[in-house]
Amino acid sequence: MQIRKVLSLIGCGVALVTASELHAEDQLPVSQRWIERPWEFRYFINIDTAQHMKWGIKDWQESLQAAKVGGLATYEGIFPYSEVANVRRNEYADLGTKPLAKLVIEFDESGNIKTLHTGPKGLAGHLNHIYSIVLAAGSTKNDWWFLLGYWYTGRSDDDLVFAPAICSYEDMGLSSTSKGRYQKGYEADIVQGNFGCREWGYYLKSDEHPYIDITSYQWEDDETKPANKKGRRPKKLVSYVHETTGWGRFDVPPKPVIGKAFDTWVCFHECPNGEIPGIIPDIKAWAKANGWPVPKPPKKQPMFPDREFKRGEFVD
Repeated sequence: MQIRKVLSLIGCGVALVTASELHAEDQLPVSQRWIERPWEFRYFINIDTAQHMKWGIKDWQESLQAAKVGGLATYEGIFPYSEVANVRRNEYADLGTKPLAKLVIEFDESGNIKTLHTGPKGLAGHLNHIYSIVLAAGSTKNDWWFLLGYWYTGRSDDDLVFAPAICSYEDMGLSSTSKGRYQKGYEADIVQGNFGCREWGYYLKSDEHPYIDITSYQWEDDETKPANKKGRRPKKLVSYVHETTGWGRFDVPPKPVIGKAFDTWVCFHECPNGEIPGIIPDIKAWAKANGWPVPKPPKKQPMFPDREFKRGEFVD
């Protein structure tokens, strides 16, 4: 859970807030001081299991009980979520299905939150001095603040196709025990997939894609095929919808957010023609009805891994 990961970082001494980041004991840490700039996000979205959303509510309630003043808390606990579709938990149907849900936060052009919530009054979006996108109603030590993600503007001209982006803990490679999604040596698993903030930013900005396809395509052993003499099985491409965070912009027209969980396509947000979010029964017919190409896997995923810079090459 992202909030617990951030708190664990703070405890390990590689934190978002350290003593060196304080100008003085009576001043706020950089995580609660804002960089003044135009607000550009029309909405923020989190797609995950309904189980995770329920955890967020429980975590917020526990935070309120444990603290008399504010601090870092989970945004999942204060915003409503909606279940979108039941999909298979994995490729073996006997393990049942799980409800996938979405949580959407809508903003006006000043960063004020339009979505009803149970958090502090006057909650608004900010970019803080360590380049995190946060929600806060004030900027005192007694205010609650909620982390949405990490502001990423790239490291070179190669990043222009997907930057700027709101990235997750996994996207940024902040863990000391596992590779970040775009680092060399990264391997997707059943929790952390191959789709991240760079892919979202690309699909959002691309004129060639009328939708944002959040499918994580992963190569796995085909358990239905016999193993060879070395015990290896043939590989097959499996489709997942993992936890995903994304955003819309005021300067980009709305795009449907879709994804494929094994053999089931789902439209999660801003579905065309006023359609209610849910399962897309026939993806080919759906695409044809809208005059769009049928979604297909990219040539590689993650699509934009970190490139290796040459010795002596300047990196801004």
